[in-house]
Amino acid sequence: MFARIHVLATTPEQSDQGLELVRDQLMPWLRDATGFRGLIRLVDREGGKTLVVTLWADEEALNASAEAGAHFGELTAETTGATHLALETYEATMFDVAP
Repeated sequence: MFARIHVLATTPEQSDQGLELVRDQLMPWLRDATGFRGLIRLVDREGGKTLVVTLWADEEALNASAEAGAHFGELTAETTGATHLALETYEATMFDVAP
């Protein structure tokens, strides 16, 4: 499994706007994307940072989504006024969620 992490500098208001974009625009697209396995959104309101982690079945699915994912990250930053700090990729070597 692979993870792509968007790191954004956000105010609380920008984070709230970003949540709406993720929920209303990104999630429908992701659910139809081949190999998509999940999304986790983490917010540090006091520290002014938002992380959006997308999980992919394999490297091929991750790479197939790369261009669209980068575009969405930039669009979110432009729309909300947030600053896109980084786009990072990791191999997920363990993933466990309690039922």
